[in-house]
Amino acid sequence: MEANELPSPPTNRHSIISLTLGILTILALCGGMVPIPFTGFICFPITFLLGLLALIYGAISLNTIRKNNEGGKPLAWMGILSGGFIFLCMLCMLIAIVSLFIFAPDSVQPIIEGYTL
Repeated sequence: MEANELPSPPTNRHSIISLTLGILTILALCGGMVPIPFTGFICFPITFLLGLLALIYGAISLNTIRKNNEGGKPLAWMGILSGGFIFLCMLCMLIAIVSLFIFAPDSVQPIIEGYTL
């Protein structure tokens, strides 16, 4: 290292965890869309949880980075964006399915026999 170069600040661990959870969220969403039976029942709840965790860890990471002057801000933002976007998509999909059951139960009746709310 030359004399005029400053050492880079350490990378925040939570930002790395946030980015990793964001990538796992994307992989779990893609895995839930594979046409193999019952992958949606397993992957979509995991996607919801991983997206929420990526969002939480990213927010914690940005707060810690600001306080301790650490590195890893782009990693935290990528975790927040990827995990948060897919979390919001899963939340909208859940709201759409619940509203279909509530507001149009006759259209769901042929698919699910014996439906009661």
